[in-house]
Amino acid sequence: MPLSALFGHRGVYDRLLAELSSRPSHAYLMSGPRGIGKSLVVSALIHSLVCERSPGAGFCCTPERCPTRASATASERARAKAARETCGCCPGCVQLATGVHPDVIQVRRAEDRSDVLIEQVRAMIAQLGLRPTRAPMRLAMLDDAETLNVPAQNALLKTLEEPPGHALIFVITASEQALLDTVRSRLRLVRFRALGVEEIEQLLISRGVETARAQALARLARGSAARALSMVEGEEPPFHALVAALRQARTLDFTRAQALAQEFFASRAQAAETFELIARLFEEMLCYKLLGSGFTGSSPEMAAQIAELADIFQMDELLASMEAAVKAHAAVEGMANPRLQAEQLWMAVAQAARSE
Repeated sequence: MPLSALFGHRGVYDRLLAELSSRPSHAYLMSGPRGIGKSLVVSALIHSLVCERSPGAGFCCTPERCPTRASATASERARAKAARETCGCCPGCVQLATGVHPDVIQVRRAEDRSDVLIEQVRAMIAQLGLRPTRAPMRLAMLDDAETLNVPAQNALLKTLEEPPGHALIFVITASEQALLDTVRSRLRLVRFRALGVEEIEQLLISRGVETARAQALARLARGSAARALSMVEGEEPPFHALVAALRQARTLDFTRAQALAQEFFASRAQAAETFELIARLFEEMLCYKLLGSGFTGSSPEMAAQIAELADIFQMDELLASMEAAVKAHAAVEGMANPRLQAEQLWMAVAQAARSE
């Protein structure tokens, strides 16, 4: 089966595929934390619908081994021409893997942009209005939907209110609250949970990571497969640096808060991840103080540092600091300035630590 990469979400895929085969909605909202596999599930569903040899759960494309999908640039795709003949995929799956299927539209935020542009949405809507040429229907995957501005959402709303009968839309977001109520109400909501430590550990081991390192990275990944895979390349979250900064919370001033904001909250994505990590740290410390137990989701070294840090803060200080971190995370998800939110967070933590 070509679905072995759907760690933790195979059940969601199976239920949605059954629904699409019987009474599908015209549009779905796939909501859940970043990096947990929402786009992968949508890609698998689209493959199931466009596969010309074996549509359904047995679609012939095997994404993790497909040489055409692995070829990112035009020159690489040209060099992979011979490999295409032996990849085993049908023409529909090969076109989808190489991003040229005429009936599939994929829209996401460009790397150098902070949002999905209204022009991208309008182009997607125009394509959805055309009759399908190869697949049973036109299929659109709109990723990073939390970055859509109000005009772009209003443009999408018109299509959601009067959808083409031959079209199916998948809207993917890390924050459903960032969408207008009128948009959300016209989408069939599917919520995705964060992955468990064991599931991420299994994923990393399947990618060739040694067991001990896979266990450590799975605990740091905080439910995100994408975060775990990025850490394999050496991009581990700044756990130790944040713990060191929190140890000095009582003496932290605005100059230091600005420096921390610059270092760990420079971009919106980095800020969102760091706010989440800080909130999790305070959550762990609260559980330690309330339950007096160990940390099942942390390595022994991390657990020792969290326990030491918890002894520095009083209960009310922890509660106030965690509330500030959660609010900052929500504000950034709502497109607030990440550095400003970071400065305010650190000053709020300092104020709480000094019991002011």
